[in-house]
Amino acid sequence: MQRLQEALSTFHALCLGLIFSALLIVKLNLIPSYAYYFIWQSTFVFLMIAIVLSIYFNKSKLFVLLLFPLFFALCLAFPNTLFTKLSVSAFWHIAPVITALGHLLIYALQERGLFSSFGALRTGIGVIVLIVGYIGLKYFSLSLQQALDTPILHASLHGIAKASDFIVIVTLISLLFIFLISMLFETQSQKAPFWMLFSQMIPLLFLQESNSFVLFCLIASWIAISALVHDAYRMAYIDTLTGVPSRRALEERFLRLGSHYTIAMVDIDFFKKFNDKFGHDIGDDVLKLVAKELSHVKNGGKAYRYGGEEFTILFSGKKKEDCIMALEEIREHIFRRGFVIRDKNRPEKAPKEIQKTTSVKKERLSVSIGVAVSAKGKTPQEIIKIADDALYKAKESGRNCLICL
Repeated sequence: MQRLQEALSTFHALCLGLIFSALLIVKLNLIPSYAYYFIWQSTFVFLMIAIVLSIYFNKSKLFVLLLFPLFFALCLAFPNTLFTKLSVSAFWHIAPVITALGHLLIYALQERGLFSSFGALRTGIGVIVLIVGYIGLKYFSLSLQQALDTPILHASLHGIAKASDFIVIVTLISLLFIFLISMLFETQSQKAPFWMLFSQMIPLLFLQESNSFVLFCLIASWIAISALVHDAYRMAYIDTLTGVPSRRALEERFLRLGSHYTIAMVDIDFFKKFNDKFGHDIGDDVLKLVAKELSHVKNGGKAYRYGGEEFTILFSGKKKEDCIMALEEIREHIFRRGFVIRDKNRPEKAPKEIQKTTSVKKERLSVSIGVAVSAKGKTPQEIIKIADDALYKAKESGRNCLICL
């Protein structure tokens, strides 16, 4: 269920929207012929922007995969410069095979950054595949075409796609492999190659028209750019450990804050003892658990990780009493829930017979909360200082309590 929700995330919806909008535009012939000159120019510009961004963010997979639409778009743009004579049949046979196999080989290698030995290896493999594609385009022969067009399935796919059975099967294998592996990653730059390949294969398999291919290459560049920008945003504004917005995101929110708001500072009680007693891995799990619980606070509160074991909850435009009620509810919920620590020696598989002894133990977990309400003439930074003072008083008052100043 979680994977299904991930598959329907905003990024995937954006990619589907771009691809099918382009397909609808092509099918309805909504672009006049003179406008394609601008599309060709835009495609090369955006592909170069995407390549530069992939280099800047050290993403070797996207860097190499972007070379494929760039190379084949250049082949269509300058056929007499790169080739003595570029055969139309050669392009629609070689381009899909090389693109699909290139994506399959490049994506199979683990991402280790562009400026590394693995990045150099991936780049080298990509260049070799493109050289093979260039040779195939330049020395394309009738015998090679017949080999690629040889029927494989009893019911040929030629009625559905313009490409041959072999090309369609290779494409489906590449798409399926990349899709399944991409679901293991959280970053959009790891998911973008599936949609980039998907967008390129629509004109290569079904449309086989040069203007359409360039349009979908433009879509592929937009997908890559949006993935890189999304990941850059997450690195800047989302705490990587807990998954909640970071302090930088909180400071950014302060710039758009109204005059009526409530700030709560939340601190995990005796967090240092968790680290000292159970290790930093357990401490990280405690932070993740508390962040998850705080993110569910009611009354429109938004949780941020302020630093260390401290979190900030911001309520905008809400009554003070409602905010305190929501904070008390989440504080009591965390205390009742506790934190379960599993025995390190527990078996990996559940035993056939239920044993009386248990391999888990529950540790007490609580948070202290300090609350401050906006006041005329005071900045959010000053209000957060007041909330921090209230948090200090809550610690002095025995912890696991809420104090509002």
